[in-house]
Amino acid sequence: MKILAIMGSSRKNRNTEKFLDIFLDKYADKDDEIVKISLRDLDYKGCTSCYGCAKVPYCIIKDDLTEIYKLIESVDAIVFATPIYFNSVSGLAKNFIDRMQVYWSIKFLQKLGPIKEKIGIALINGGAFNEPKQFVGPELVFDHFFKATTCKRRILVEVGNTDDSPINKDNEKFMEFLDQIDYDFPENKTYKLDGGSIVNEN
Repeated sequence: MKILAIMGSSRKNRNTEKFLDIFLDKYADKDDEIVKISLRDLDYKGCTSCYGCAKVPYCIIKDDLTEIYKLIESVDAIVFATPIYFNSVSGLAKNFIDRMQVYWSIKFLQKLGPIKEKIGIALINGGAFNEPKQFVGPELVFDHFFKATTCKRRILVEVGNTDDSPINKDNEKFMEFLDQIDYDFPENKTYKLDGGSIVNEN
């Protein structure tokens, strides 16, 4: 299996990147190919709403995402990690996701059909403890991202209270939480660690 791992935080080796790396250790098999990208290291713009992708089946903006599109179209799974900023994904992540408009245009405007089917996994972490509706914004964003990129199975893994309980391998509650996940992902599902309490949502 080929996995595209996307790190959507501007902070290196903190909660979001540790979340991604620890998750991949549990999810990926030794024979899997993992391509990891950090959005902070890429030079790209957000969508400019130029409608170029309504005329041709690709994004006409030429930047570091030009090659990333090829990865998105070839992989078997996307694992996308982001912190919560202002009740949504990070700015880096949102600009990246907005550029997936090209796949919506290919399918609905150019009628060329969807790209390769795959599984989509979002790793979302927020600092607040048991904040009502904390994950609603990122959930809505990833719902559209996964649909646009033809992720027929969509998994959300959400961790709150990371200000007081940082993500790392010494966090027993976090590691216990990851251990109870079914990594075969037979169905769409949300897993949530909310203030130290494990919650499963179908």
